[in-house]
Amino acid sequence: MDKDKVLEKSRRENKNQDEMERTIRIEGESFSLFFTLMAGIILYSYNRLHNLPSDTIFIMFWTSCVSSRLYRLTKRKDRSDLITMIISLVILVFYVVKYFSQGW
Repeated sequence: MDKDKVLEKSRRENKNQDEMERTIRIEGESFSLFFTLMAGIILYSYNRLHNLPSDTIFIMFWTSCVSSRLYRLTKRKDRSDLITMIISLVILVFYVVKYFSQGW
């Protein structure tokens, strides 16, 4: 691919966004996910101390992992994203089944 084609492709992909806006968006999402993770750890610790189930916390965490990998897979089509998405999906299904089977 020559230089002009690469530049044109980049312009199309980044239409209506400059680099600073993209960086701020990505950093904001990372910041948000960090605090979500911290909240999950605190809730999990509280549940463990009080002998409460933590399946819903794990369901939220693994749902986030699956959706992140699914999005990356649609954009990059990388084998590592597929593998980690499948692993995350299996763990998510485990916790969903465990959660819904508790009341039966």
